[in-house]
Amino acid sequence: MPVEYFLDVTRDSRNQILVMEGKIYSVATGSQSVAASGYLALEITNPSNSNNMIDVIRVEGGSSSNATIDILRNANLNVSGSLLTPRNRNWDHSDSSLITAKYIAQAADPVSGGDLLTSIIETGGSLSIRYDGEFMIHGEATDETFSIRVRNDTGQINTLSISLTWIEV
Repeated sequence: MPVEYFLDVTRDSRNQILVMEGKIYSVATGSQSVAASGYLALEITNPSNSNNMIDVIRVEGGSSSNATIDILRNANLNVSGSLLTPRNRNWDHSDSSLITAKYIAQAADPVSGGDLLTSIIETGGSLSIRYDGEFMIHGEATDETFSIRVRNDTGQINTLSISLTWIEV
């Protein structure tokens, strides 16, 4: 039986195989200027009956000053937001994710409802949280969302960013 892939044992071989198969995607808001006590939110939606399971791998971001990062399940982004195109991490594969992604930066909290899964206080700088399967979003009978809400915890403008990476199978 021929070997399909060479695995680097110093890295996570599961993710190596999945990226080679074109199953890992990401989106990023880029740097956003957020008003004092304002918000930056990113939402991905696994559409109903997609038959796709989403496995969140990593949340990354940063701020120039204090911020609170909330991870939410099935919350609603109450505004239309700016659409993001999920990008395949293997450049030889198309950017054909079934997931829809959007973000918004605004003064009022754009998120309502849902379940708060975790909350992190970030004191400025970069943040990288590796989840590797702790959050699974199934393609059920209804749309399911995964949201990241970042609140500017300062009385001045703060530069914030969010990136999300997931496996889609």
